[in-house]
Amino acid sequence: MTCTSDKPGGGLVLYHAVSSYQLLEVMLHRAIFHPADRAVLLLPDFFTQKYPQTAKLTRRRFFDEAYLFPYLQIPHRSEAEILEDVQRFYRRLVPYDLKEFSKIYIAGAHFYFSLCPISQGIPFSFFEDAAGMLSRAGELARALRVRYPVHAEIAQKYGLFDGSHPLINQILCLKRAQTIDVSGAGYTDFSVEQALQGLPGRQRKRFVRFFLRRRLTVRADAILLTQQLANLGVMSEAEQAGLYRRFRREIPPELRLAIKKHPDDTVDYREIFPGVPILKPVFPSELLPYAFRLKPEILYTVSSTGCENLKDHFIIIKMGEEGHAGKESAFPC
Repeated sequence: MTCTSDKPGGGLVLYHAVSSYQLLEVMLHRAIFHPADRAVLLLPDFFTQKYPQTAKLTRRRFFDEAYLFPYLQIPHRSEAEILEDVQRFYRRLVPYDLKEFSKIYIAGAHFYFSLCPISQGIPFSFFEDAAGMLSRAGELARALRVRYPVHAEIAQKYGLFDGSHPLINQILCLKRAQTIDVSGAGYTDFSVEQALQGLPGRQRKRFVRFFLRRRLTVRADAILLTQQLANLGVMSEAEQAGLYRRFRREIPPELRLAIKKHPDDTVDYREIFPGVPILKPVFPSELLPYAFRLKPEILYTVSSTGCENLKDHFIIIKMGEEGHAGKESAFPC
């Protein structure tokens, strides 16, 4: 993993994230590469539905300032109207001009905030949406287009799915998870797994405890990581439920299973997997190696490369959309 900070400390940096994975990612990136800089974080207002503890981000010094960007108040209208809303909300929320930041890092770049630096001609760094998704930017675009066509059209126009906009001066991605050439100077390797492993144990515990108050006591041989296929518009909830019913028949009956739901998955698995414990805490799956008192050895997932950040810690069994082991799917866990 290689990345550099522009200055040894005392600067002002801005981060933006919209998912659980991205929040953990920018928390780690700030701690490793900008520990002495003043760091500002933007999260979407809907984030508190999953993580009501966002105030702890500043109390525990993961960031110096954090703001909830009111995406829910921005109608999907014309590009000009959206840009006006985004700029107005930014000026109202954040007491810094964008030009004051020495570095701007945007994860979830296809969200509307990216229009702010673009409209002002300000370069920024781009985090891929999830591990391996840089190579599958077209699939991310298609999934967004199903539910939010205006949003998808604007993001596509500005190269915010694949990081192709000329103002994007750095693309941070997990290089080993890509199927495209990422050897150029504009690509920076960033591994959440390596970042967590490289932290001193006490510091790593701080990150885990932000998401999990205590270690999980569930006894299981394997964890099923579900995905938000219905929420993305890839399939209906009934079709997703059917997928996991087929999956259920593939699991050895003697295996003790527990379910880790994707933070945005809305399917109820109690009828599909009767008696199987569903982990209640909401946390990024990348923390699974540190979440249990007795860590399971196996992970089941429909994803192909989305679980690259867990491969050093678990035996990963990939189930395809037909419910058979080995067939790959394109959506990250």
